[in-house]
Amino acid sequence: MTDDPRQSPPSTPPARLGVVSAGVIYGFLAAAAFLGAWLFLDRAPLALPDAEPVALWLKALLGAGVGVAVFALDQVSERFVPLLRRMSVAMRDLLGHISANQALALALFSSVGEELFFRGFLQAWIGIIPASIAFGVLHIAPDKRLWPWPILAVAMGFAFGGLFEYTGDVLAPILAHFTINYFGLTALSRSAPTPPPTPQD
Repeated sequence: MTDDPRQSPPSTPPARLGVVSAGVIYGFLAAAAFLGAWLFLDRAPLALPDAEPVALWLKALLGAGVGVAVFALDQVSERFVPLLRRMSVAMRDLLGHISANQALALALFSSVGEELFFRGFLQAWIGIIPASIAFGVLHIAPDKRLWPWPILAVAMGFAFGGLFEYTGDVLAPILAHFTINYFGLTALSRSAPTPPPTPQD
């Protein structure tokens, strides 16, 4: 370790700070979902009370299948639509390089927190249209290259909401949301420049 007093100790990597921040933010969102559901729906934000039962394997298949299909469509579309390519580059610039574990954590936090709140609570309370619009508003970003993102988020809000209505609970939308985010984050991370190695003590 250097004795140079001008050299400060290494700080926490930005990606790690982002994971911690995401855990806190989505933790609050999940807590708000439970609080709101208990106050306005008198139940937990997990399932619709009068839904027809759907087999667990079908919920898992639908959720993962929708997630994989949306991710594949996104990857193909980026090759032919410059607007989507610019949005992908902007997202990559915003996130930087993240590890597989960080992508896993971010995908898990966001899918569980957002689906509990927007589908399990908000959609069950006020309906799929306002809940999907609110979901889109949450995805407004400061980078002007990301202006299509909230519009796409509204569309995905309807897709996740449809899964919620059809299966009767949040499992399928959580799996779809997680699959899209995990593969998307992993793909963005692979295309991001690798950061320089951290100096060892």
